[in-house]
Amino acid sequence: MSEVLGFDETLLRVGSYVVLAAALVVSVLVLSRLGDLSSLLAGPRERFVYGVPWGTLVTTVVVVAIYYGLQGGGRPGGPIITGFRSWSLWYPQGILFSSFAHFSDGHLVGNMTGTVAFAPLAEYVWRHYPEKPRPAGWRGDPRARIAVFVAVVGLVGVFGSILVPGAVIGFSGVVFAFAGFTLVTAPVRTIFAMVGLGVVRLSYRALTDPVLVAQSQEQFVRPSWANIAVQGHLYGLVVGVVLGVALLQYRRRDPRYYAVFAAALVFAVSRSLQSVYWFLGNDTYVLFTAVGAAGVVVLATVIAVAARGRGGHSLPVVGVTTGTAAVGILLALVVGLAAVGVPYNLAQVESGPATADGETIDIRDYSITYAESVEDQYISAVGIPGLGGPSVTRSGVIVVSERRNSWEVAASAQQLAVQRSTTVALGDATWRETVTIRRTGWNVAGENSTYKVVGSHDGQQTQLYADEPAVANLRLNGSAVTIRPTSSGFEIGLRKEGTEVGATAVPADGERVTIGEIEFVRDGRALLAVYDQTVLQVAEYRP
Repeated sequence: MSEVLGFDETLLRVGSYVVLAAALVVSVLVLSRLGDLSSLLAGPRERFVYGVPWGTLVTTVVVVAIYYGLQGGGRPGGPIITGFRSWSLWYPQGILFSSFAHFSDGHLVGNMTGTVAFAPLAEYVWRHYPEKPRPAGWRGDPRARIAVFVAVVGLVGVFGSILVPGAVIGFSGVVFAFAGFTLVTAPVRTIFAMVGLGVVRLSYRALTDPVLVAQSQEQFVRPSWANIAVQGHLYGLVVGVVLGVALLQYRRRDPRYYAVFAAALVFAVSRSLQSVYWFLGNDTYVLFTAVGAAGVVVLATVIAVAARGRGGHSLPVVGVTTGTAAVGILLALVVGLAAVGVPYNLAQVESGPATADGETIDIRDYSITYAESVEDQYISAVGIPGLGGPSVTRSGVIVVSERRNSWEVAASAQQLAVQRSTTVALGDATWRETVTIRRTGWNVAGENSTYKVVGSHDGQQTQLYADEPAVANLRLNGSAVTIRPTSSGFEIGLRKEGTEVGATAVPADGERVTIGEIEFVRDGRALLAVYDQTVLQVAEYRP
Protein backbone atom coordinates (compact mmCIF):
# COMPACT_ATOMS: atom_id res chain seq x y z
CA MET A 1 0.00 0.00 0.00
CA SER A 2 2.82 2.41 0.90
CA GLU A 3 4.36 1.93 -2.54
CA VAL A 4 1.06 2.75 -4.23
CA LEU A 5 0.10 5.85 -2.25
CA GLY A 6 3.52 7.10 -1.25
CA PHE A 7 2.71 7.11 2.51
CA ASP A 8 3.73 4.87 5.38
CA GLU A 9 0.95 2.28 5.74
CA THR A 10 0.79 2.39 9.55
CA LEU A 11 0.71 6.20 9.57
CA LEU A 12 -2.03 6.20 6.95
CA ARG A 13 -4.20 3.75 8.92
CA VAL A 14 -3.73 5.65 12.19
CA GLY A 15 -4.53 8.93 10.46
CA SER A 16 -7.69 7.41 9.00
CA TYR A 17 -8.83 6.24 12.42
CA VAL A 18 -8.16 9.71 13.86
CA VAL A 19 -10.29 11.32 11.14
CA LEU A 20 -13.12 8.84 11.79
CA ALA A 21 -12.97 9.36 15.57
CA ALA A 22 -12.92 13.14 15.15
CA ALA A 23 -16.01 13.02 12.93
CA LEU A 24 -17.88 10.95 15.53
CA VAL A 25 -16.88 13.27 18.39
CA VAL A 26 -17.93 16.37 16.45
CA SER A 27 -21.29 14.76 15.60
CA VAL A 28 -21.95 13.86 19.25
CA LEU A 29 -21.01 17.36 20.44
CA VAL A 30 -23.21 19.07 17.85
CA LEU A 31 -26.20 16.82 18.52
CA SER A 32 -25.82 17.20 22.30
CA ARG A 33 -26.11 20.97 21.83
CA LEU A 34 -29.38 20.49 20.00
CA GLY A 35 -30.98 18.22 22.59
CA ASP A 36 -30.47 15.79 25.44
CA LEU A 37 -28.87 12.63 24.00
CA SER A 38 -29.66 10.70 27.17
CA SER A 39 -33.29 10.58 26.04
CA LEU A 40 -32.21 8.18 23.28
CA LEU A 41 -31.27 5.65 25.95
CA ALA A 42 -34.54 5.94 27.86
CA GLY A 43 -36.29 3.29 25.78
CA PRO A 44 -33.52 0.64 26.01
CA ARG A 45 -33.12 1.26 29.75
CA GLU A 46 -36.85 0.84 30.25
CA ARG A 47 -36.99 -2.45 28.37
CA PHE A 48 -33.49 -4.01 28.73
CA VAL A 49 -31.49 -5.00 31.78
CA TYR A 50 -28.88 -2.20 32.10
CA GLY A 51 -30.04 -1.02 28.68
CA VAL A 52 -28.24 -3.93 26.95
CA PRO A 53 -29.93 -6.41 24.53
CA TRP A 54 -28.37 -9.41 26.25
CA GLY A 55 -30.14 -11.98 24.10
CA THR A 56 -28.68 -10.45 20.95
CA LEU A 57 -25.24 -10.25 22.55
CA VAL A 58 -25.29 -13.90 23.67
CA THR A 59 -26.51 -15.05 20.26
CA THR A 60 -23.82 -13.10 18.42
CA VAL A 61 -21.04 -14.40 20.67
CA VAL A 62 -22.19 -18.02 20.22
CA VAL A 63 -22.36 -17.76 16.42
CA VAL A 64 -18.93 -16.10 16.16
CA ALA A 65 -17.47 -18.69 18.57
CA ILE A 66 -18.81 -21.56 16.43
CA TYR A 67 -17.24 -20.07 13.30
CA TYR A 68 -13.79 -19.30 14.73
CA GLY A 69 -13.67 -21.98 17.42
CA LEU A 70 -15.32 -25.08 15.93
CA GLN A 71 -15.20 -24.46 12.16
CA GLY A 72 -11.70 -23.02 12.16
CA GLY A 73 -12.56 -19.75 10.44
CA GLY A 74 -9.49 -17.58 9.93
CA ARG A 75 -7.15 -20.59 9.86
CA PRO A 76 -5.22 -21.76 6.77
CA GLY A 77 -7.68 -23.47 4.46
CA GLY A 78 -10.64 -21.56 5.85
CA PRO A 79 -13.57 -22.96 7.80
CA ILE A 80 -14.84 -26.53 7.66
CA ILE A 81 -17.98 -26.40 5.50
CA THR A 82 -19.08 -29.92 4.57
CA GLY A 83 -19.04 -31.15 8.18
CA PHE A 84 -21.30 -28.30 9.30
CA ARG A 85 -24.08 -28.58 6.73
CA SER A 86 -27.48 -30.12 7.52
CA TRP A 87 -27.08 -33.13 5.27
CA SER A 88 -29.36 -35.55 7.06
CA LEU A 89 -31.28 -36.38 10.20
CA TRP A 90 -28.84 -39.29 10.44
CA TYR A 91 -26.09 -36.69 10.97
CA PRO A 92 -27.29 -34.81 14.08
CA GLN A 93 -24.15 -32.70 14.40
CA GLY A 94 -24.93 -31.03 11.08
CA ILE A 95 -28.56 -30.47 12.08
CA LEU A 96 -27.47 -28.88 15.36
CA PHE A 97 -24.76 -26.55 14.03
CA SER A 98 -25.65 -25.78 10.40
CA SER A 99 -27.87 -22.75 11.02
CA PHE A 100 -25.16 -21.20 13.20
CA ALA A 101 -22.16 -22.00 10.96
CA HIS A 102 -20.85 -20.10 7.91
CA PHE A 103 -18.82 -20.79 4.78
CA SER A 104 -16.57 -17.69 4.79
CA ASP A 105 -15.61 -14.58 6.73
CA GLY A 106 -17.80 -12.49 4.42
CA HIS A 107 -20.76 -14.80 5.00
CA LEU A 108 -20.35 -14.43 8.77
CA VAL A 109 -19.96 -10.64 8.60
CA GLY A 110 -23.05 -10.29 6.41
CA ASN A 111 -25.22 -12.26 8.82
CA MET A 112 -23.78 -10.61 11.93
CA THR A 113 -24.44 -7.12 10.57
CA GLY A 114 -28.01 -8.23 9.83
CA THR A 115 -28.25 -9.56 13.38
CA VAL A 116 -27.01 -6.26 14.83
CA ALA A 117 -29.62 -4.40 12.75
CA PHE A 118 -32.70 -6.54 13.44
CA ALA A 119 -32.16 -8.67 16.57
CA PRO A 120 -32.02 -5.76 19.08
CA LEU A 121 -35.28 -4.44 17.62
CA ALA A 122 -36.92 -7.86 18.00
CA GLU A 123 -35.62 -8.06 21.57
CA TYR A 124 -36.86 -4.50 22.18
CA VAL A 125 -40.36 -5.56 21.17
CA TRP A 126 -40.12 -8.69 23.36
CA ARG A 127 -38.71 -6.73 26.35
CA HIS A 128 -36.74 -7.91 29.38
CA TYR A 129 -39.01 -5.89 31.64
CA PRO A 130 -42.64 -6.58 30.65
CA GLU A 131 -45.25 -3.89 30.67
CA LYS A 132 -46.85 -3.10 34.01
CA PRO A 133 -48.48 -4.73 35.83
CA ARG A 134 -45.64 -7.25 35.73
CA PRO A 135 -46.88 -10.86 35.26
CA ALA A 136 -46.14 -13.43 37.95
CA GLY A 137 -43.66 -16.25 37.48
CA TRP A 138 -41.10 -16.53 34.68
CA ARG A 139 -43.01 -14.11 32.42
CA GLY A 140 -42.04 -11.28 34.76
CA ASP A 141 -38.44 -12.39 35.39
CA PRO A 142 -35.97 -10.54 33.11
CA ARG A 143 -33.45 -13.39 33.25
CA ALA A 144 -36.08 -15.89 32.15
CA ARG A 145 -37.23 -13.60 29.34
CA ILE A 146 -33.64 -13.27 28.07
CA ALA A 147 -33.31 -17.07 28.21
CA VAL A 148 -36.58 -17.49 26.29
CA PHE A 149 -35.35 -15.11 23.58
CA VAL A 150 -32.09 -17.07 23.17
CA ALA A 151 -33.92 -20.42 23.27
CA VAL A 152 -36.37 -19.36 20.54
CA VAL A 153 -33.42 -18.25 18.40
CA GLY A 154 -31.88 -21.70 18.83
CA LEU A 155 -35.13 -23.52 18.03
CA VAL A 156 -35.76 -21.44 14.89
CA GLY A 157 -32.25 -22.31 13.70
CA VAL A 158 -32.46 -26.05 14.44
CA PHE A 159 -35.93 -26.45 12.92
CA GLY A 160 -34.69 -24.56 9.86
CA SER A 161 -31.98 -27.20 9.45
CA ILE A 162 -34.66 -29.90 9.52
CA LEU A 163 -37.38 -28.29 7.41
CA VAL A 164 -35.60 -26.16 4.79
CA PRO A 165 -34.68 -27.95 1.53
CA GLY A 166 -30.99 -28.24 0.81
CA ALA A 167 -27.89 -28.73 2.92
CA VAL A 168 -28.32 -25.56 4.98
CA ILE A 169 -25.41 -23.53 6.34
CA GLY A 170 -25.63 -19.99 7.69
CA PHE A 171 -27.49 -17.84 10.21
CA SER A 172 -29.47 -15.92 7.59
CA GLY A 173 -32.66 -17.89 8.22
CA VAL A 174 -32.67 -16.69 11.83
CA VAL A 175 -31.79 -13.12 10.74
CA PHE A 176 -34.86 -13.20 8.48
CA ALA A 177 -36.90 -14.46 11.44
CA PHE A 178 -35.80 -11.40 13.44
CA ALA A 179 -36.90 -9.19 10.54
CA GLY A 180 -40.20 -11.04 10.04
CA PHE A 181 -41.00 -10.64 13.73
CA THR A 182 -40.38 -6.89 13.64
CA LEU A 183 -42.15 -6.37 10.29
CA VAL A 184 -45.51 -6.99 11.94
CA THR A 185 -44.75 -5.73 15.46
CA ALA A 186 -42.76 -2.58 14.58
CA PRO A 187 -42.96 -1.99 10.80
CA VAL A 188 -41.74 1.63 10.75
CA ARG A 189 -38.79 0.86 13.02
CA THR A 190 -37.95 -2.09 10.74
CA ILE A 191 -37.66 0.26 7.76
CA PHE A 192 -35.23 2.38 9.77
CA ALA A 193 -33.35 -0.81 10.70
CA MET A 194 -33.00 -1.63 6.98
CA VAL A 195 -31.44 1.78 6.42
CA GLY A 196 -29.34 1.32 9.54
CA LEU A 197 -28.03 -1.96 8.15
CA GLY A 198 -26.07 0.02 5.56
CA VAL A 199 -24.62 2.20 8.31
CA VAL A 200 -23.57 -0.87 10.31
CA ARG A 201 -21.82 -2.36 7.27
CA LEU A 202 -20.07 0.94 6.49
CA SER A 203 -18.91 1.20 10.11
CA TYR A 204 -17.49 -2.33 9.98
CA ARG A 205 -15.64 -1.66 6.73
CA ALA A 206 -14.28 1.64 8.06
CA LEU A 207 -12.90 -0.09 11.17
CA THR A 208 -11.45 -3.17 9.45
CA ASP A 209 -10.22 -1.52 6.21
CA PRO A 210 -9.76 2.22 6.77
CA VAL A 211 -7.74 2.39 3.55
CA LEU A 212 -8.25 -0.20 0.84
CA VAL A 213 -6.23 -0.57 -2.36
CA ALA A 214 -7.68 -2.85 -5.04
CA GLN A 215 -6.75 -3.70 -8.60
CA SER A 216 -8.38 -5.46 -11.49
CA GLN A 217 -7.96 -9.23 -11.50
CA GLU A 218 -9.42 -12.34 -13.05
CA GLN A 219 -12.09 -13.78 -10.76
CA PHE A 220 -14.69 -16.52 -10.70
CA VAL A 221 -18.04 -14.84 -10.01
CA ARG A 222 -21.46 -16.48 -9.82
CA PRO A 223 -24.59 -14.39 -10.41
CA SER A 224 -25.33 -12.61 -7.13
CA TRP A 225 -28.81 -14.11 -6.94
CA ALA A 226 -27.41 -17.64 -7.37
CA ASN A 227 -25.67 -17.34 -3.99
CA ILE A 228 -28.93 -16.63 -2.14
CA ALA A 229 -30.62 -19.43 -0.18
CA VAL A 230 -34.12 -18.11 -0.90
CA GLN A 231 -35.81 -21.13 0.70
CA GLY A 232 -34.00 -20.59 4.00
CA HIS A 233 -34.74 -16.87 3.97
CA LEU A 234 -38.41 -17.52 3.23
CA TYR A 235 -38.62 -20.00 6.09
CA GLY A 236 -37.10 -17.53 8.55
CA LEU A 237 -39.28 -14.63 7.39
CA VAL A 238 -42.50 -16.64 7.65
CA VAL A 239 -41.65 -18.08 11.08
CA GLY A 240 -40.77 -14.61 12.34
CA VAL A 241 -44.04 -13.16 11.02
CA VAL A 242 -46.10 -15.93 12.66
CA LEU A 243 -44.33 -15.41 16.01
CA GLY A 244 -44.91 -11.66 15.70
CA VAL A 245 -48.61 -12.15 14.96
CA ALA A 246 -48.91 -14.47 17.96
CA LEU A 247 -47.34 -11.82 20.22
CA LEU A 248 -49.65 -9.12 18.84
CA GLN A 249 -52.68 -11.29 19.55
CA TYR A 250 -51.47 -12.08 23.05
CA ARG A 251 -50.97 -8.38 23.80
CA ARG A 252 -54.15 -7.41 21.93
CA ARG A 253 -52.36 -4.97 19.64
CA ASP A 254 -53.25 -3.99 16.08
CA PRO A 255 -50.48 -2.81 13.75
CA ARG A 256 -50.82 -0.33 10.90
CA TYR A 257 -51.46 -2.71 8.02
CA TYR A 258 -50.30 -0.41 5.22
CA ALA A 259 -47.05 0.15 7.12
CA VAL A 260 -46.67 -3.62 7.46
CA PHE A 261 -47.25 -4.07 3.71
CA ALA A 262 -44.76 -1.33 2.81
CA ALA A 263 -42.11 -2.63 5.21
CA ALA A 264 -42.59 -6.23 4.04
CA LEU A 265 -42.36 -5.29 0.37
CA VAL A 266 -39.28 -3.11 0.82
CA PHE A 267 -37.61 -5.76 2.96
CA ALA A 268 -38.40 -8.61 0.55
CA VAL A 269 -37.02 -6.72 -2.44
CA SER A 270 -33.96 -5.39 -0.60
CA ARG A 271 -33.14 -8.91 0.59
CA SER A 272 -33.65 -10.39 -2.93
CA LEU A 273 -36.52 -12.70 -2.03
CA GLN A 274 -37.69 -12.20 -5.62
CA SER A 275 -34.69 -14.27 -6.78
CA VAL A 276 -36.53 -17.42 -7.84
CA TYR A 277 -33.96 -19.50 -9.72
CA TRP A 278 -33.00 -23.05 -10.55
CA PHE A 279 -29.63 -24.71 -11.00
CA LEU A 280 -29.02 -26.21 -14.45
CA GLY A 281 -25.60 -27.69 -13.69
CA ASN A 282 -21.95 -26.69 -14.23
CA ASP A 283 -22.50 -23.18 -12.81
CA THR A 284 -25.43 -22.41 -15.12
CA TYR A 285 -28.59 -20.94 -13.58
CA VAL A 286 -31.98 -19.69 -14.72
CA LEU A 287 -33.72 -16.75 -12.99
CA PHE A 288 -37.52 -16.34 -13.13
CA THR A 289 -37.64 -12.55 -12.74
CA ALA A 290 -41.34 -11.89 -13.35
CA VAL A 291 -42.47 -14.79 -11.19
CA GLY A 292 -40.20 -13.58 -8.40
CA ALA A 293 -41.53 -10.00 -8.62
CA ALA A 294 -45.12 -11.24 -8.45
CA GLY A 295 -44.20 -13.46 -5.53
CA VAL A 296 -42.84 -10.67 -3.31
CA VAL A 297 -45.94 -8.51 -3.94
CA VAL A 298 -48.23 -11.39 -2.96
CA LEU A 299 -46.05 -12.25 0.02
CA ALA A 300 -46.12 -8.66 1.34
CA THR A 301 -49.91 -8.62 0.97
CA VAL A 302 -50.33 -11.90 2.84
CA ILE A 303 -48.04 -10.67 5.64
CA ALA A 304 -50.06 -7.44 5.98
CA VAL A 305 -53.33 -9.37 6.19
CA ALA A 306 -51.81 -11.93 8.57
CA ALA A 307 -50.88 -9.11 10.95
CA ARG A 308 -54.58 -8.89 11.81
CA GLY A 309 -54.36 -12.35 13.34
CA ARG A 310 -57.87 -13.64 13.98
CA GLY A 311 -59.38 -10.31 12.87
CA GLY A 312 -60.73 -9.13 9.53
CA HIS A 313 -63.71 -10.07 7.43
CA SER A 314 -65.07 -13.57 7.52
CA LEU A 315 -64.51 -15.51 4.31
CA PRO A 316 -67.50 -17.27 2.76
CA VAL A 317 -67.59 -21.07 2.57
CA VAL A 318 -64.49 -21.66 4.70
CA GLY A 319 -65.86 -19.70 7.65
CA VAL A 320 -62.57 -18.15 8.84
CA THR A 321 -61.39 -14.55 8.94
CA THR A 322 -58.99 -13.09 6.40
CA GLY A 323 -56.31 -12.75 9.09
CA THR A 324 -56.59 -16.40 10.06
CA ALA A 325 -56.55 -17.44 6.40
CA ALA A 326 -53.39 -15.39 5.77
CA VAL A 327 -51.64 -17.01 8.73
CA GLY A 328 -52.74 -20.37 7.34
CA ILE A 329 -51.16 -19.50 3.97
CA LEU A 330 -47.88 -18.62 5.69
CA LEU A 331 -47.91 -21.87 7.65
CA ALA A 332 -48.69 -23.71 4.41
CA LEU A 333 -45.49 -22.23 2.94
CA VAL A 334 -43.51 -23.72 5.81
CA VAL A 335 -45.27 -27.06 5.31
CA GLY A 336 -44.46 -26.88 1.60
CA LEU A 337 -40.78 -26.28 2.34
CA ALA A 338 -40.83 -29.15 4.82
CA ALA A 339 -42.45 -31.43 2.23
CA VAL A 340 -39.25 -31.08 0.21
CA GLY A 341 -36.74 -30.57 3.00
CA VAL A 342 -37.68 -33.47 5.27
CA PRO A 343 -37.51 -36.14 2.51
CA TYR A 344 -33.99 -34.93 1.68
CA ASN A 345 -33.07 -35.22 5.35
CA LEU A 346 -34.34 -38.81 5.34
CA ALA A 347 -32.96 -39.90 1.94
CA GLN A 348 -29.78 -41.90 1.54
CA VAL A 349 -27.18 -40.19 -0.66
CA GLU A 350 -24.98 -42.34 -2.90
CA SER A 351 -21.45 -42.54 -1.52
CA GLY A 352 -19.36 -41.87 -4.63
CA PRO A 353 -18.94 -39.35 -7.45
CA ALA A 354 -19.34 -42.13 -10.03
CA THR A 355 -16.05 -41.49 -11.82
CA ALA A 356 -13.29 -43.86 -12.87
CA ASP A 357 -10.79 -41.06 -13.59
CA GLY A 358 -7.92 -40.52 -11.20
CA GLU A 359 -7.99 -41.49 -7.54
CA THR A 360 -9.44 -40.24 -4.26
CA ILE A 361 -7.86 -38.92 -1.11
CA ASP A 362 -9.45 -40.63 1.89
CA ILE A 363 -9.34 -38.90 5.28
CA ARG A 364 -11.30 -40.76 7.96
CA ASP A 365 -14.88 -40.91 6.64
CA TYR A 366 -14.31 -38.33 3.88
CA SER A 367 -13.28 -38.97 0.28
CA ILE A 368 -12.20 -36.11 -1.97
CA THR A 369 -11.64 -36.28 -5.72
CA TYR A 370 -12.14 -34.37 -8.97
CA ALA A 371 -14.59 -35.37 -11.67
CA GLU A 372 -16.16 -33.98 -14.83
CA SER A 373 -19.86 -34.18 -15.72
CA VAL A 374 -21.04 -36.55 -12.99
CA GLU A 375 -24.51 -36.65 -11.50
CA ASP A 376 -25.08 -34.65 -8.33
CA GLN A 377 -25.95 -37.46 -5.93
CA TYR A 378 -27.49 -35.12 -3.35
CA ILE A 379 -29.95 -33.45 -5.75
CA SER A 380 -30.98 -36.79 -7.24
CA ALA A 381 -31.39 -38.49 -3.83
CA VAL A 382 -35.14 -37.81 -3.65
CA GLY A 383 -37.28 -39.01 -6.53
CA ILE A 384 -40.89 -38.48 -7.54
CA PRO A 385 -42.81 -41.77 -7.77
CA GLY A 386 -43.01 -42.82 -11.41
CA LEU A 387 -40.71 -39.99 -12.55
CA GLY A 388 -37.50 -40.52 -10.60
CA GLY A 389 -35.37 -37.80 -9.08
CA PRO A 390 -34.08 -34.57 -10.63
CA SER A 391 -30.76 -35.04 -12.40
CA VAL A 392 -28.05 -32.38 -12.53
CA THR A 393 -24.48 -32.96 -13.70
CA ARG A 394 -21.59 -31.32 -11.86
CA SER A 395 -17.89 -30.88 -12.45
CA GLY A 396 -15.24 -29.98 -9.91
CA VAL A 397 -13.70 -30.97 -6.59
CA ILE A 398 -16.13 -33.39 -4.96
CA VAL A 399 -16.26 -34.18 -1.24
CA VAL A 400 -18.20 -37.26 -0.12
CA SER A 401 -18.87 -38.75 3.30
CA GLU A 402 -21.11 -41.78 3.55
CA ARG A 403 -21.32 -41.52 7.34
CA ARG A 404 -22.54 -37.91 7.11
CA ASN A 405 -24.76 -38.65 4.09
CA SER A 406 -23.02 -35.80 2.26
CA TRP A 407 -22.12 -35.14 -1.38
CA GLU A 408 -20.78 -31.69 -2.22
CA VAL A 409 -18.86 -29.85 -4.93
CA ALA A 410 -16.33 -27.95 -2.81
CA ALA A 411 -14.99 -26.02 -5.85
CA SER A 412 -16.51 -26.10 -9.32
CA ALA A 413 -14.45 -26.83 -12.44
CA GLN A 414 -14.83 -23.22 -13.59
CA GLN A 415 -13.77 -21.89 -10.21
CA LEU A 416 -10.66 -24.10 -10.13
CA ALA A 417 -9.80 -23.14 -13.73
CA VAL A 418 -9.72 -19.46 -12.72
CA GLN A 419 -8.15 -19.76 -9.26
CA ARG A 420 -5.78 -22.63 -10.20
CA SER A 421 -5.71 -23.89 -6.62
CA THR A 422 -7.95 -24.20 -3.59
CA THR A 423 -7.70 -25.58 -0.07
CA VAL A 424 -10.54 -27.69 1.31
CA ALA A 425 -10.95 -28.11 5.06
CA LEU A 426 -12.44 -31.42 6.19
CA GLY A 427 -13.63 -32.50 9.62
CA ASP A 428 -16.31 -31.55 12.13
CA ALA A 429 -16.56 -30.02 15.59
CA THR A 430 -13.93 -32.43 16.97
CA TRP A 431 -11.18 -32.64 14.29
CA ARG A 432 -9.80 -30.89 11.22
CA GLU A 433 -7.62 -31.73 8.19
CA THR A 434 -6.90 -29.77 5.00
CA VAL A 435 -6.32 -30.83 1.39
CA THR A 436 -4.76 -28.53 -1.21
CA ILE A 437 -6.02 -29.00 -4.78
CA ARG A 438 -4.00 -27.67 -7.73
CA ARG A 439 -4.86 -27.57 -11.41
CA THR A 440 -2.02 -27.29 -13.92
CA GLY A 441 -2.19 -27.53 -17.69
CA TRP A 442 -1.02 -26.53 -21.15
CA ASN A 443 -2.72 -24.43 -23.80
CA VAL A 444 -1.57 -25.55 -27.24
CA ALA A 445 -1.70 -23.78 -30.58
CA GLY A 446 -5.26 -23.65 -31.89
CA GLU A 447 -6.84 -22.88 -28.49
CA ASN A 448 -6.86 -26.52 -27.42
CA SER A 449 -5.83 -27.35 -23.86
CA THR A 450 -5.25 -30.18 -21.43
CA TYR A 451 -4.85 -30.27 -17.67
CA LYS A 452 -4.48 -32.41 -14.59
CA VAL A 453 -5.71 -32.01 -11.00
CA VAL A 454 -3.50 -33.03 -8.07
CA GLY A 455 -4.39 -33.13 -4.40
CA SER A 456 -1.86 -32.72 -1.58
CA HIS A 457 -2.40 -33.93 1.96
CA ASP A 458 0.05 -34.65 4.75
CA GLY A 459 3.03 -34.35 2.41
CA GLN A 460 1.61 -36.80 -0.14
CA GLN A 461 0.46 -35.91 -3.67
CA THR A 462 -2.31 -37.79 -5.47
CA GLN A 463 -3.38 -37.29 -9.07
CA LEU A 464 -7.14 -36.90 -8.94
CA TYR A 465 -7.86 -36.28 -12.62
CA ALA A 466 -6.12 -36.30 -16.01
CA ASP A 467 -7.71 -34.62 -19.02
CA GLU A 468 -7.63 -35.89 -22.60
CA PRO A 469 -4.49 -35.04 -24.64
CA ALA A 470 -4.45 -31.72 -26.51
CA VAL A 471 -3.36 -31.65 -30.16
CA ALA A 472 -1.77 -28.49 -31.51
CA ASN A 473 -3.47 -27.06 -34.59
CA LEU A 474 -0.29 -26.97 -36.68
CA ARG A 475 2.04 -29.34 -38.51
CA LEU A 476 5.83 -29.49 -38.33
CA ASN A 477 7.33 -31.46 -41.18
CA GLY A 478 3.96 -33.20 -41.45
CA SER A 479 3.94 -34.15 -37.76
CA ALA A 480 1.27 -33.35 -35.17
CA VAL A 481 2.34 -32.22 -31.67
CA THR A 482 0.41 -33.51 -28.67
CA ILE A 483 0.61 -32.56 -24.97
CA ARG A 484 -0.83 -35.09 -22.53
CA PRO A 485 -0.89 -35.45 -18.73
CA THR A 486 1.09 -38.22 -17.05
CA SER A 487 1.39 -39.38 -13.47
CA SER A 488 4.61 -37.39 -13.07
CA GLY A 489 3.73 -34.29 -15.11
CA PHE A 490 3.15 -33.77 -18.84
CA GLU A 491 4.75 -35.22 -21.93
CA ILE A 492 5.14 -34.23 -25.57
CA GLY A 493 4.01 -36.68 -28.22
CA LEU A 494 4.71 -36.57 -31.96
CA ARG A 495 2.66 -38.40 -34.58
CA LYS A 496 3.27 -38.50 -38.31
CA GLU A 497 0.85 -40.05 -40.79
CA GLY A 498 -0.98 -41.79 -37.93
CA THR A 499 2.17 -43.35 -36.50
CA GLU A 500 3.70 -42.47 -33.13
CA VAL A 501 7.12 -40.98 -33.78
CA GLY A 502 8.00 -40.70 -30.11
CA ALA A 503 7.17 -39.13 -26.74
CA THR A 504 9.13 -37.58 -23.90
CA ALA A 505 8.54 -35.52 -20.77
CA VAL A 506 8.11 -31.78 -21.24
CA PRO A 507 11.54 -30.26 -20.52
CA ALA A 508 12.20 -27.98 -17.56
CA ASP A 509 12.77 -24.26 -18.06
CA GLY A 510 15.89 -23.64 -20.15
CA GLU A 511 16.21 -27.26 -21.24
CA ARG A 512 15.50 -28.95 -24.57
CA VAL A 513 14.59 -32.38 -25.91
CA THR A 514 14.44 -33.90 -29.40
CA ILE A 515 11.77 -36.16 -30.87
CA GLY A 516 12.52 -37.36 -34.40
CA GLU A 517 13.72 -34.36 -36.38
CA ILE A 518 12.07 -31.73 -34.14
CA GLU A 519 13.69 -30.07 -31.14
CA PHE A 520 11.54 -28.74 -28.29
CA VAL A 521 12.83 -25.90 -26.10
CA ARG A 522 11.30 -24.69 -22.83
CA ASP A 523 11.48 -20.91 -22.33
CA GLY A 524 9.65 -20.02 -19.12
CA ARG A 525 6.02 -20.94 -19.71
CA ALA A 526 6.47 -21.23 -23.47
CA LEU A 527 7.23 -24.48 -25.27
CA LEU A 528 9.00 -23.82 -28.59
CA ALA A 529 9.47 -26.20 -31.53
CA VAL A 530 12.58 -25.83 -33.69
CA TYR A 531 12.84 -27.38 -37.15
CA ASP A 532 15.07 -26.40 -40.06
CA GLN A 533 15.69 -22.83 -38.74
CA THR A 534 11.96 -22.36 -38.04
CA VAL A 535 10.91 -21.61 -34.46
CA LEU A 536 7.24 -21.82 -33.41
CA GLN A 537 5.55 -21.64 -30.03
CA VAL A 538 3.42 -24.77 -29.79
CA ALA A 539 2.15 -24.51 -26.19
CA GLU A 540 2.01 -22.35 -23.08
CA TYR A 541 2.07 -23.67 -19.51
CA ARG A 542 -0.65 -22.65 -17.04
CA PRO A 543 0.63 -23.28 -13.49
